[in-house]
Amino acid sequence: MRFAILVMSTELTEAGRMPGEETLEEVVRYHEELAAAGALSEAAGFHPTSEGWRIRFTGDERTVLEGPFLPASEQVSGYTVIEVASREEAMGWALRFPKPYLEQEGGEIEIRQIHDLDEFVQGPAVARFRALGFLDRIADEVGQTRPDLAASTAPNGTVTILFTDIEGSTQLTERLGDREWMLVLGEHNAIVREQAAHHRGFEVKSQGDGFMLAFASASDAIRCAIDIQRALADRADGSAELRVRIGLHTGEPVRDADDFYGKAVILAARIAGEARGSEILVSSLVRELTESAGEFRFEAATDAELKGLMGMYRLSAVRWQG
Repeated sequence: MRFAILVMSTELTEAGRMPGEETLEEVVRYHEELAAAGALSEAAGFHPTSEGWRIRFTGDERTVLEGPFLPASEQVSGYTVIEVASREEAMGWALRFPKPYLEQEGGEIEIRQIHDLDEFVQGPAVARFRALGFLDRIADEVGQTRPDLAASTAPNGTVTILFTDIEGSTQLTERLGDREWMLVLGEHNAIVREQAAHHRGFEVKSQGDGFMLAFASASDAIRCAIDIQRALADRADGSAELRVRIGLHTGEPVRDADDFYGKAVILAARIAGEARGSEILVSSLVRELTESAGEFRFEAATDAELKGLMGMYRLSAVRWQG
């Protein structure tokens, strides 16, 4: 369950007054405790409403209303999103929230539960919404929940992560229509799950039109990726072509869980995002772990920058056709 802790504005925040070091110290300490407990999702502060604006809808017309907006006590100056198991746990964290401004006698926060997508009518519209930026969302959610991957861990402590993503799913939905798209998506999901089971993969999370799978063997992960692509290419019903991007990377969760969930999972997601439709792209470590056996063929390695990550990364495409 996710809850937003909304920090209500005061005359000081609306005047643009920034918190002092003493206030910041308490706020940072509180968020460190949230992070240590695995309950912190995100947090941010807002500029005063004098720098903002509202859009008012009247029929088909839109009117811009410039700030400031009064009264100050009804505005929001910042928020913290927490992910917890119950309303009672959220209440406990909320009661520990530090006073927004130590310089003022009063203050107020408001707590609101955030809707999960599962609460909405599960139709094509929600499926399309789930697909927006799902690679980053899966990586972030897995980093927060840190699922137990013991069954997918190799004897040397490594886990190979595989991400999939349907290229151009939004355009494909518009072309096919909602009903046919849902049928095609169901076929895609069945293929991925069938191949994951066949190659001893563990489904860590699925969202929108993609999956995150975990394998104890890097070779099993590549075999699974190849068979997914071949099964999609060999569909006999003549339905719409699905071009799926697949990315793989190997990390060491047992030796350094923070590094694995904070970097290895994100790196695997970024590699999938770098791949083209119907391409299997692997990190240099996955290639090193599997190439010597001679079972797989790779294209020449190329160096790429990956969104949000420093430096260059050497990636290789797996030859799976023919």
